[in-house]
Amino acid sequence: MLMNLRSSELKHTNQILMKAAFFLFLTVSISLVQAQMPPELVTAERTKILSKVQSVPKSGSPGPIAIWGNIAFPILSAPDKEGVEIAVASAAGYGKGRIILFGHNSFLDGGLGGDHAQLMENCVKWVGAKDKPRLGLLSVNAISFYDQHGFRTEKFEGPMVAKTLKDYDVIIANIQGITDPAEGSALAQWIKEGGGFIGGMTGWAFSQTSGGKELSVSHGVNQALMAAGIAITDMSAFDQLTAFTARPILPRLMNASEAVNAIKKQASGTAPLTPEDVKQSSNAIQIALAAQPPDRSNLRDAVTAALGATGGSGPLPTQEAPLTQAAHASARIRLGMETRVLRLAASEAVTAHPAHVAFPGQTPADSPRITQEIPINPAIPGWTSTGLYAAAGETVTITVPPSHADKGYAVRIGCHSDTLYHLDTWQRAPDITKSTPLTAPVTKTASAFGGLIYIEVPSRAAESAAMTVIISGAVSSPFFVLGKDDDAKWNTELKKRPGIWAEMACENLIISFPSSVARNVNNPTELMTFWQKVVAAQDEITNQTAERKRPERIVADVQISAGYMHSGYPIMIPTSAAPEMVTFSRLKFPGWGFYHEIGHNHQRGDFTFDGTGEVTNNVIGMYCYHEVLKKDWLIGHPAISEEARKENLQKIKRAPIKWQAWKSDPFLALTTYIQLMQEFGWDSWHQYLHSFADSSFGPAPKGDDERRDQFLIRYSKITQKNLGPFFDAWGIPVSAEAKAEVSKLEPWMPKGM
Repeated sequence: MLMNLRSSELKHTNQILMKAAFFLFLTVSISLVQAQMPPELVTAERTKILSKVQSVPKSGSPGPIAIWGNIAFPILSAPDKEGVEIAVASAAGYGKGRIILFGHNSFLDGGLGGDHAQLMENCVKWVGAKDKPRLGLLSVNAISFYDQHGFRTEKFEGPMVAKTLKDYDVIIANIQGITDPAEGSALAQWIKEGGGFIGGMTGWAFSQTSGGKELSVSHGVNQALMAAGIAITDMSAFDQLTAFTARPILPRLMNASEAVNAIKKQASGTAPLTPEDVKQSSNAIQIALAAQPPDRSNLRDAVTAALGATGGSGPLPTQEAPLTQAAHASARIRLGMETRVLRLAASEAVTAHPAHVAFPGQTPADSPRITQEIPINPAIPGWTSTGLYAAAGETVTITVPPSHADKGYAVRIGCHSDTLYHLDTWQRAPDITKSTPLTAPVTKTASAFGGLIYIEVPSRAAESAAMTVIISGAVSSPFFVLGKDDDAKWNTELKKRPGIWAEMACENLIISFPSSVARNVNNPTELMTFWQKVVAAQDEITNQTAERKRPERIVADVQISAGYMHSGYPIMIPTSAAPEMVTFSRLKFPGWGFYHEIGHNHQRGDFTFDGTGEVTNNVIGMYCYHEVLKKDWLIGHPAISEEARKENLQKIKRAPIKWQAWKSDPFLALTTYIQLMQEFGWDSWHQYLHSFADSSFGPAPKGDDERRDQFLIRYSKITQKNLGPFFDAWGIPVSAEAKAEVSKLEPWMPKGM
């Protein structure tokens, strides 16, 4: 076993295995990707890395590590809701050296608690192939931690060059911002010659931290380490997880090469896969493909050969006949591979993908292609709507002033930015938008799926001069702007434009939905005035009016990445809800879900503690019924009816552990807030949310314990009532000190408590 060999033997064995794997690879068809090390050897190595480790807490929002190398395997993993294992940390041998990658940089400092410290000590010894390797830390503030564990540790500044690297046996680096290909090449060569490397970064955030660049194309270090068959990805996972359980035995099909071989054998009839194996294999391949650059990839070639025909020749997803993991595994892998390649393909060398016909739809062939000037305000970051649509597979040309080229601006085709790779069912292709940096005065681009055209304005552009962009080759789409257009213009001209997706905009909100729905709207002025009031009301009550830098966005999609609707930029809703979004009258108006999701975008940590992530946004949403709709604010949802609230009072009285019941049931918890609004009015909520900007209330809370304490203290002071007994009745834990601070006020308890 590798784990029982001396340092020199360890390196020699790595080298032998690599040479053997490479020799085998040369002697077989490219259609067969070489499998990983024998399972018993993988288990032995993983066992050493996880020695004395039971559990490691999750920190931040880590993403998956792609695995496909001959000597590459997962270390820490967790199952998703379908039971499919996803790795947050993986290891690989490369030449004479070793690599461990983590899907978040917070794993590098050993300070997460649990058995994290033990894990990092083990990792250092494993990649260093000795008990006391010399450590060099780059962008990792953990010298004292590693010193305390007996390692000789230094912090060094970049760049990573051969002269610097040779001073250390092991490098531990946060590679989030270390993107230079030259550094990647130097690091890879150093590892190949026997160095040990532990790296981590938040892959899904790379686009944000790099000004819109693609991880699989532009991260030099990640690219260089791909030679070992592991890589950071731009995917996210582990949302509901709190900790990773250490397990020496993990599925062999987490390695994409092993998965490709398994699928090839199943196709030939020599080794049938179980449904669970199909899911695991598909997932491993999708994650590995996420890391591949758009140019030639041996892994992609192997996947193509194993699956057979490409180019959309297999079944395609529709809302009526979705592709499922169980029934269409090969088709899903193929389509997932195609969409990843298409998103990163050379800008104008793209043809229409057959899946676009079902969604987002086919542009009428006789629609005029036009040229239009679009004014851009650099003070408004995010997506600037153009009112234009790019037909699938057709080149559009974007011209910007030379002064604004290569300044972080980009052209986006498509508003349907949710990716669906992780879902068990696909009603559309899993990734259908494309963003191309405007690095030159003239940029040509195309999308295989088509979509509304936007100019993406970087946040750092605020101080630059306004500009006009010229877009050619696009189709005009229905686009209404409150204050610029009127109902007459909409009904006689704008709604008749041929683009198949439409938008309506006011100062604080832009909604995107099918043109077939838009053409049934006759009162856009009234509609968008209403939406303007909704966002303005939530801005004001939460004291965020001054914070707003760009409009909210709501986009209708045939399938979204999570939930019925979800918050974010943009807020995503199902296309089935689009008619409700654009129907406003005294008898019918858009409902709860919209205010709920906009409310999520207005939540802040100061007033949202554990258990209230799906609660305080609803309080903000209920305010819209009161302030904007001028309706009874308790009519919005059946779960807050009088009967439901009475039942919640009984639930909390019966609960053996009130706090656990309270924080695990959003509508039960919401009843607490409803009682406060009923007794003290919406002005009390207004004062509470604004109190965090009022120095007389003291500093903002740090951590959940302080958030609950300050909820009690601030609300008690605002209402001039001692709410301590009320909090006790609901089981909300607050400190004795917080209760003492409001103890001189008159106690208050609502009727029925």
